[in-house]
Amino acid sequence: MKPKIFIISAFFLLFGLTGFSQTKNIVLLKFGGREVNQMDSADYVRVISEPDSGSTIYNINEYYKDKSKKLIGKTSKADAVILEGQCVTFYPSGKKESVTNYQNGKRVGDEYTYYPNGKVDVHRRNIAGENNSGDRTLILDCRDSTGKVLVENGNGHYAGFDHDFKKIIEDGLVKDGLKDSTWNGDVGDHGHFVEEYNNGVLKTGKFTDDDNKTYTYTVREIQPQFPGGLQGFGQYLSTNIKYPYTARMNRTQGKVIVTFVVERDGSLTDLKVVQSPSTTLSGEAVRVLENSPSWIPGYQYGRKVRVSYTVPVNFSLGQ
Repeated sequence: MKPKIFIISAFFLLFGLTGFSQTKNIVLLKFGGREVNQMDSADYVRVISEPDSGSTIYNINEYYKDKSKKLIGKTSKADAVILEGQCVTFYPSGKKESVTNYQNGKRVGDEYTYYPNGKVDVHRRNIAGENNSGDRTLILDCRDSTGKVLVENGNGHYAGFDHDFKKIIEDGLVKDGLKDSTWNGDVGDHGHFVEEYNNGVLKTGKFTDDDNKTYTYTVREIQPQFPGGLQGFGQYLSTNIKYPYTARMNRTQGKVIVTFVVERDGSLTDLKVVQSPSTTLSGEAVRVLENSPSWIPGYQYGRKVRVSYTVPVNFSLGQ
């Protein structure tokens, strides 16, 4: 508990916030989302606080270390980020980086991203799928940093930049808001891809890595999964979890959230408990996951990749 007390104390000393009883969750994070335990190691701070009067949606605010705003939004849960409504992110300069609308953690409706100079980069529209058709994102408008039009009213040639806006990492034809024909792009320093689209549907893709090895695919990313999917994972947990005796006697129950990495061979490594009602429940959740059968690994651009994963393990005594 001492590190947690230090984190909270350090945060309030740095930011001068009041109303401690109204704060539900304070987390120190690195860029990329990794949680850390010391203020000196953090890149930014996330604060989840009580809903406004008459609302059930929690407030979420993120701050850079110089106290400037990084994010303002709402989340439906205090112990996890499930964004709801409008979310605004900011560059360290204070200028807007993006304005996005969410519903149950998914992007919906109009979304705008901005260049660091304040000019609009891309206007997208996120459309939830119906009848198992899948979600769609329309590219409605795109401009370069000077304001020159690249895509207008859903038609043109899109150019997407890296985080520093120094290099084009993806470009291709947009027709009626959807990707069409040939798209090219770079995946960081790892390789290059060429993809063929028809009316927004990826028909085929080829990725060439730095060793000149090629991979073909029809889906850019495939998440890892337990054999048998979510239902199989639930059955595995219910069959193999042994409720710790001391936790049962003390009627300790709740949710243990565990993060881990699904390796390319399907094994689970780097298991860490990020939230738990007790150390005994934490130990049991980790034990069961360590003994899990191999998962089906994740894929990206046709290659097996290591993927970070988070699962909740629920412990309930019932009535």
